[in-house]
Amino acid sequence: MLETMSDNSLFLKEIIKVDIFRATGLVENCEANDLIVTTGRNFIAQRIAAGDSINSAMAHVAVGTVSTAAVLGNTTLTGEVKRKGTCINSTYSAANVFSAVSTFGGAADSITSLQLVEAGVFNHASSGNGTMMQRVTFSSVTLADSDILRIELQTNVGSS
Repeated sequence: MLETMSDNSLFLKEIIKVDIFRATGLVENCEANDLIVTTGRNFIAQRIAAGDSINSAMAHVAVGTVSTAAVLGNTTLTGEVKRKGTCINSTYSAANVFSAVSTFGGAADSITSLQLVEAGVFNHASSGNGTMMQRVTFSSVTLADSDILRIELQTNVGSS
């Protein structure tokens, strides 16, 4: 006999928080749900099975220019234009929320005048390599030379 899910059932909830700091002093914010893709789900299961023996932390955030909706089978950002190490890569809130944060500068990262519409979390520093854990698309963001884009991808493991 199958039992129904209880309030203690484990689930994953993913969120992206985007902050755009304009050179004019204006700050724009948005928040949306994102998706842990199949390769990310496999990565989580393997980490559980292997404990801390896997040395490839999800410590890189990439941005791209392709707005195709995220699906479970995604393994890359098709329009990836920049990938950076995270400035924050940790758990908080009773250790059940993983947070990967990265900042991108318009001119500093050579991404001015591009319509950025996607982001993802990876375990490798180089574009086209590694395992993608999360992918999200969002409203178009175009950075000027002195603008800064801050992206935080969160994974809540277990509670709302």
